[in-house]
Amino acid sequence: MNARFAKQSLAISIATLISASTQAGVLTDLYNSALKNDASYQESRASALATETGYDIALSNLYPTVGMTATRSTSNPSGNSSTTKGMTLTIDQTLFSMPAWYGYKAANQLPEITQLSIEAADQGLMFRLVSTYLGALKAKNGLEVAEAQERALKRRLDQVNAQFEVGLIAITDVLEARASYDDARASLFTAQSGVESALDSLEKMTGVSSVDLKKIKASYPIEGITEGSESEWVEKALAGNIALRLKKLSEISAGYEAEAYASAHLPTLSFRYNALSGDTAYETRGDYNTSLTLSIPIFSGFETTANQDKYAYKHTEALFAYEGEVKTVKADTRKLLRDIEASVKTVEARKVALESREKALEATSQGFEVGTRNIVDVLNAETALYAAKTDYAEARIDHIALVTEMKSTLGTLSPADIESLDSWLEG
Repeated sequence: MNARFAKQSLAISIATLISASTQAGVLTDLYNSALKNDASYQESRASALATETGYDIALSNLYPTVGMTATRSTSNPSGNSSTTKGMTLTIDQTLFSMPAWYGYKAANQLPEITQLSIEAADQGLMFRLVSTYLGALKAKNGLEVAEAQERALKRRLDQVNAQFEVGLIAITDVLEARASYDDARASLFTAQSGVESALDSLEKMTGVSSVDLKKIKASYPIEGITEGSESEWVEKALAGNIALRLKKLSEISAGYEAEAYASAHLPTLSFRYNALSGDTAYETRGDYNTSLTLSIPIFSGFETTANQDKYAYKHTEALFAYEGEVKTVKADTRKLLRDIEASVKTVEARKVALESREKALEATSQGFEVGTRNIVDVLNAETALYAAKTDYAEARIDHIALVTEMKSTLGTLSPADIESLDSWLEG
């Protein structure tokens, strides 16, 4: 990937369109609330920070250990009381231990793993929040369409009832209108439940019980990717995808762990220093000694061999997990590129279809008035119009969701993208 392309930002709508407004919007407020209230996010952060402590634990195996003991004893032989006091300082230092060294090398990946895990938690929270909010927008749009359809079919039912009463139409037209109206009412109840469920999902994540769902502005531009080839975007994803980077670090760490257990049969060399002092009723004594200890493992009930096999397999497992993630990232990136381009065309097609449905309903209604079309034709045209409205609104939302997913796959999703989307919500 050339240097010019590396500096280019993702040329799709959510990444390039930043509002001049600096005021926090509904999405930004929800994100800030989710940072404090989302249990999954807090769990992931705590797990990442707990992982990092493994670095200090492994490092401690290379440091000396220092211990001190103190004694005091009193004796009273034949009525002559005497007190003896003593103190011992012991310092142990491992001079050579390949398992400890490789253990440290494995743990040396943990700080970066921790940082990436926190980034993954942050991006995961943003992605889930945007997805949940967009899902709530879909539910709200569905409710608004259902309400409008219910009102329109109620007016149509009233109209045919009036016409039936004066003998202009047959009872079958009234029954058809009544059935369509009843279906619309049933859809309305379902849509109302859908909105409540969507708001519950937002509350679970953010702790906010009442959310004013703001729709995407009609002026939001639906744009595809304008820069870079497919291979360049795949390369960008391979370099930035957080899950993939974590898999690589885990594979490196697993390799060092396997080396640590593979070297468990090697000798270890350690140094000890003892300093002793003691007081009695008659004298004060001090002394010290040093020692070198060479330990050679000979047999441990096949535990050493079993651990060598176990961690060699674990390294192989981590290696294939990484290779599998590489394939997943490549496939996901290519699919998202195709889906984003398809979504742009879908939105345009849905818009044209909506305009056609509006004209079709108008023409069918006029035909009904002059007797060339029946009530079933009108009801079908109305149903098709409201379905087209739903399809168009959902296609726009789906496009934004795909763009957000692309940012997540690239590993570049950030609070700036939340603010960008905020600027395209209705005020």
